[in-house]
Amino acid sequence: MPMRTQASMEVLAWCAALACFLAAAGLARGLMSTGAAAESYFPLTYDELYVDGLRAYQGGRWAECTQHLRQALQDYDRARSARLKCYAECRDGRSRTHRAGSTMTEEELNLGGGEGGEGEGSNDDTRDMLMFANRVLGRALCIERCKENFVGVRPMAGTVNTVEEQMERGEPYNYMQMALYKDGHLKEAAKACATFSYLNPMNIHVTANRFFYEALPEVTEEDLKPKFTYAYRDLYAQAMEVQETDWKKMVDLFEASLSLLPDALEECHTYCTGPLGYRGNGGLAEVATNQIVAMVECRVGCMEKLGRFRHNAREDFFGSYFHYLQFGYYHLNQTMEAVRASATQVRLEPGNDVAKRNSVFMYQQDGVTQKHVKPREDILPLIERLEEEQAFLRLLDRLSEEDTDKQSSKESEPPLQQDAPGNDEDLLEEDFQRFPVGVSPKKRETDEADVEPLTSTSDGEGLVIVEGPVDQDGNERLVVDGILTEGQCAMLIELASHGTEGDGYPSRSPHTRYEKFIGLNILNAAKAAESGTMDLDSTKLYLNSSKRVKDISASLFKLKQPLYFSYTHLVCRTANEMDQNLRKDHSHPVHADNCILDEASGECNKVPPAYTWRHYSAILYLNSEFEGGNFFFAHSSSDLTPQHYVEPRCGRMVAFSAGKENMHGVKAVTKGTRCAVALWFTQEERYSEAAVKTADDILSKLPAHSQKL
Repeated sequence: MPMRTQASMEVLAWCAALACFLAAAGLARGLMSTGAAAESYFPLTYDELYVDGLRAYQGGRWAECTQHLRQALQDYDRARSARLKCYAECRDGRSRTHRAGSTMTEEELNLGGGEGGEGEGSNDDTRDMLMFANRVLGRALCIERCKENFVGVRPMAGTVNTVEEQMERGEPYNYMQMALYKDGHLKEAAKACATFSYLNPMNIHVTANRFFYEALPEVTEEDLKPKFTYAYRDLYAQAMEVQETDWKKMVDLFEASLSLLPDALEECHTYCTGPLGYRGNGGLAEVATNQIVAMVECRVGCMEKLGRFRHNAREDFFGSYFHYLQFGYYHLNQTMEAVRASATQVRLEPGNDVAKRNSVFMYQQDGVTQKHVKPREDILPLIERLEEEQAFLRLLDRLSEEDTDKQSSKESEPPLQQDAPGNDEDLLEEDFQRFPVGVSPKKRETDEADVEPLTSTSDGEGLVIVEGPVDQDGNERLVVDGILTEGQCAMLIELASHGTEGDGYPSRSPHTRYEKFIGLNILNAAKAAESGTMDLDSTKLYLNSSKRVKDISASLFKLKQPLYFSYTHLVCRTANEMDQNLRKDHSHPVHADNCILDEASGECNKVPPAYTWRHYSAILYLNSEFEGGNFFFAHSSSDLTPQHYVEPRCGRMVAFSAGKENMHGVKAVTKGTRCAVALWFTQEERYSEAAVKTADDILSKLPAHSQKL
C-alpha cells in the first residue's frame, strides 16, 4: 500500500467531496461505465448525424450522406454558439446558472489544514492548486448547465470524443465534397474541398482534390474560397508573407492578430468543459480527479492547437508573435517596444537559447536598463493564466511522485542519479516519461555517418539498382540510377523555374520558413505548353519521365496489379538567405504517404485526411548541387530518427511502398536549390489522377518533336 502524504490525502479528500458535485451536476454522466443505453427520446445530435453520414458514404448513398453531414454541421454550429454564449456568461458571472455552478468555498477547501507546523509550504501549494481547480470546475459546471438551456441534454455516445475531434478538424467537409462530386454538384463539392483544405493546411495530402477542382471549367474562384475563415490566423499568415520586406505592415498585422488571440483561446477552452473521455471502474474520486486533469490538459493544449495552421507548428505559437515583433520594432527604431517583445518571448519560452541571446542584444542597446526588460503589461495577465495552468499540472506531477511506493519504484525503474553531474533536460525528460502531461520525449539523434549504407547492383540494362533492406514486416524500397541524362535533368530544372511559389499549399513556404518552395503540376505545365508560354519538349519530358518512373517501379516491385498516378509534382526547394545554423527542422518532416502520424503513440492511422488509397511513392531527383537535402528512411513510426539515407543526384529515383513501414523525410537544405519530380501511385483505378490523363490528351495533340526517354 503506497504511503500517502498529507498533501495528497487533502487532494483525495477534496476530490471525494468534489465528486458529489460532479454527480449532482450531471457532469460525471458518461464518465463511469454504466452500460446504460441512451434514451430513445433524445433528438439526433451532430455526433449521431455524423456517424449516419459516414454509414451512407460507405454505402454509396451520396445524397443521404450529404444531407446527414449538413445537418451534423448545422447542429455542431448550434452547439458551438451555445458554448460560446455560456462561456461568456459564466466567465462574467451573468449566467442564471452561475450560482448553481459554484462548487466549494475557500473555507470548505481548508481540508485538514492547520496553521504553522511542518509542511506548511506544501499545504499552501496544495490549497492554491485546489482553489485553481475549484475555479475551473465551477465554470465547467456552470457552462454545462447553461448549455442545457440552449441545446438540451445531450446523450453521451461512446464515440463522442472521437467525433468531436473530427468535427473540429472539418472532416464532414472532406466526405461531403466527394459525395457532392459523385452526385454531380461540382461547385458545391469545390466549396467543401476548399473549406476542408483551409482547416487542414499543413496536411501534405489535402491538395490533390483542390487541383482537380481548379481545372474544371464549371468551378470559379469564388467556389474555391472556404465557407469561413479565422481572422487571427489569416492576419498571422499575412504578417509572415511580408516579414523582412515591410516591417511596419508586418508589425501591424501581428499586433492585429495578437489582439484576437484571447478570444480564439477562450473559444478553444469551451471544448474543455464536458466529460473528456475518462471511463472505467475506478472510484468516483479518481474519476473526478482525472476529469479535472483532463480539463486543464485540454486548456494547456489550446495554444498549440491554435497554431497548427503554420508551416512550423513545432515552434512555440504564442512566443513566435514576440519573436517577430521584436525584429519588427527594432527595424522601426522602436527600441523599447522591441525590448518588451523580447522579454515577453523569454518569459514564454525560458528554455529558448535564441530568445535569450536576442534579449541580451536588446539589453545592450542605448538607453536600455534593467527596468525596461520586462514583459508587455497588456499580455501579462494571459501569460500568468497559462503559467497557472501549467503549474497545476506540475504540482499534480509532484504529488503523484510522492504517492509512489519508493521500494516498488526502485524494483520497476532504474534509479535517477540525482547526485551525479548530468543534463537537466535528461532528468526533465525522465519525469515526463513517468508522468506525461502532453510533452513528448525527444527523439534520439543519429549521426549521418552511423546510418546503415545501401548496396548497389546492376540490372544489366544501364540502370543501377540500389537496394535497401526488406525487413520482416515486408517494407519495400529501392533506389535506381540512370533514369535521366544530365541534359534532361537541366531541361526539367529550367521547367521547374516557371513554377509557382507555394504551389499546392496554402502558404509560400509550406514545410519550413528557411526554404523557398516552388512547384509545377503536370496539368498546368501542359496548359502552358499548349498556349506557347512553356517549352513543349521539356513539358513532354516531364510527362514521359513520370510514366517511366511508374513503369520501372511496377516492374521492380513485381506488382500483380497495375499502378495509376495519384499525384504528380515538379518541385524545387531553395535555401533562404537566413542564418541556416539556427535551424533545427527538416526540409520535410518525417511522415508516411497514406496515413496520419500520431507522434505521441507512434501510430500511423489510415484515416482521412490521409490519402489512404496511395500504395507506392517515388521521387526522381534532378540535381546534387546543393548542401543538405538528403532523403532518409526513418527507423519506424515510433522512432523517427534516420535509418538509411539517399543522396540526391541527377537521374536517381527512390521508390517505396507508401505505408508506415516506410516513414521518411528530407534533411534541411542549407545552401542552393534541390529539384525533383515527386510522384504518388495508387492501385485503385477510381483514384487515378485525372490531371495526368488530361495533360496527356493535351500534349498528344501538339507537335511530336518532344524529347524521348
